[in-house]
Amino acid sequence: MVLALATAACGSRTTAAQKREALGSGRNGGAGGSNENLAGTEGVGGSDAAAAAATGANAGGGATGGPASGKTAGPNNAASRGGFSGDNGGSTDIGVTGNSITVSNVSILTGPVPGLFAGAVNGTDAFFQYQNSQGGVYGRQLKVLPRDDQFDCGQNRTLTESDIPKVFAFVGSFSLFDNCGADPLGRNPTVPDVHNALSVDAAHLGTNFSPQPLRTGAPTGPFLYFKAKQPGAIDKVGSLVGDVQAAKDAWGGIKSTMQSLGYNFVYDQLYSPTQTDFTSDIVRMRSAGVKTLVLVSADVKGIARIASQAKQQNFHPDLTILGASAYDPQLIPLGGADALEGMHIYLPTAMYLGEDRGANKEVDLFLTWLKRTHPSANADLFTVYGWTSARLFVQALQAAGPQAKRGTLLAALKGIHQFDANGILAPADPSGKGAAFCYVIVDIKGGKFVRAPDSAAGYRCDGNYNLVKP
Repeated sequence: MVLALATAACGSRTTAAQKREALGSGRNGGAGGSNENLAGTEGVGGSDAAAAAATGANAGGGATGGPASGKTAGPNNAASRGGFSGDNGGSTDIGVTGNSITVSNVSILTGPVPGLFAGAVNGTDAFFQYQNSQGGVYGRQLKVLPRDDQFDCGQNRTLTESDIPKVFAFVGSFSLFDNCGADPLGRNPTVPDVHNALSVDAAHLGTNFSPQPLRTGAPTGPFLYFKAKQPGAIDKVGSLVGDVQAAKDAWGGIKSTMQSLGYNFVYDQLYSPTQTDFTSDIVRMRSAGVKTLVLVSADVKGIARIASQAKQQNFHPDLTILGASAYDPQLIPLGGADALEGMHIYLPTAMYLGEDRGANKEVDLFLTWLKRTHPSANADLFTVYGWTSARLFVQALQAAGPQAKRGTLLAALKGIHQFDANGILAPADPSGKGAAFCYVIVDIKGGKFVRAPDSAAGYRCDGNYNLVKP
């Protein structure tokens, strides 16, 4: 299904002329994906992405680098402020001047897995630099301050608390410990927080707006799709799940959804994020007669090792289902093309590694600016979430009007009920905390990621979302 694109947020308080000035060339407005199936749904797919993130092995690459520096004159110099000639009010709020807006990004950048979620900063910064090239927003350049919580709950809380009185908002953060930052944010309900929340505490904040909210449960569409393809393989299902709380919580919702559709699990085991040998699990699954292998709550390195070792043990399930974490440039080189041949991935995103570049302008824009700003960075899911968080923030900032204030930004964010970041994401409801149930099926063939023949354009939006109570 080809998604229609919208160009303005609901509840805009700006005039048409102001919007044109804020948009610069007119190509950088936010987009809400129109989709009849989105209305009235509870939650969305994507919990497998959170689960994979929680296992801690999807390390991003590339430096986190700061925002683009631009020479700016005083607030009344229209030429230096992207052509905006109106009055933006100057220093209208914390972290705001007549020439700039500064936000914070608190992510895991160092610790047990260096560069783990560097993509969150890279993606946020890449979009800001793109937006700044278009004149910023109402004459203000956008700046992101990278903060590293070092894989530590207390550090996440401290950094968040210390930045609240310094920055305008928090944008694009990605951390397994965002529940810790949710504490000070909850005590400061005027501070906008635009990031894909992983924890329940962060997601439930009234000031948190995720570009693709995560809910406990799963979309039924992908599992109905695979059931129709291999109806005889779902009576004996096996899975390996990363032994991290967020992964286990996410897996509970996914497994319950699959069981409701007739999938029968005969093997379901946890594995340590540091585990490298899966031979014993593979032997037991083969002995149990597993026909369908599900690796949606596993990290990309774990998936690669399992696939490689399964091939060594001559274990070839009829159907192997992988989650969004598998769609990563590292998977095929690590696991081996032969071992991964014929496996399937379901995504809540477009194919952002480049396969959709010709058909999806946002994918092309994303890859162009990521390469320009962070040339050595890995284009992973966390980079996409940073990019789309920044786009959601900018869409609301444009709708809020020239005088940037936390209160008006929050009001604009609350009016955004459909968002797909110009099609790079399946459509979701940031304000209503409902994520997308639409999906893309990707096959691994000949050492490449390819769209399945019956998932050849846009997104499949069959099925619904099965919400599971924690």
